[in-house]
Amino acid sequence: MQYVGRICVAIPALFLTLPVACLISVAALYGLAWPDRPDEVFSWTAFDVAEFVPWILTLALLPLASIRPCLKIALAVLSIPYSMLAFAAGELFIGCALGNCL
Repeated sequence: MQYVGRICVAIPALFLTLPVACLISVAALYGLAWPDRPDEVFSWTAFDVAEFVPWILTLALLPLASIRPCLKIALAVLSIPYSMLAFAAGELFIGCALGNCL
């Protein structure tokens, strides 16, 4: 029963930290490109790296959770599309906050 409690904490923690990390990553991109837009300054490679850095950093927290390794692997794989979606939402949020809405 205690194992189920750990899973119920680890999974939401992962899915709550990813959007925050993505917002920080997008804000860093906008900060580095200021006063221009990041897509005018950086290549697509920079966006790809900035997109996966929050995912990698969030997955670095998984060893702190005491859940089974097979569940950690499943969480890592399933969180890739979620991370990409969170990054896109962060781009939209930060862009609109700075007046660069699509």
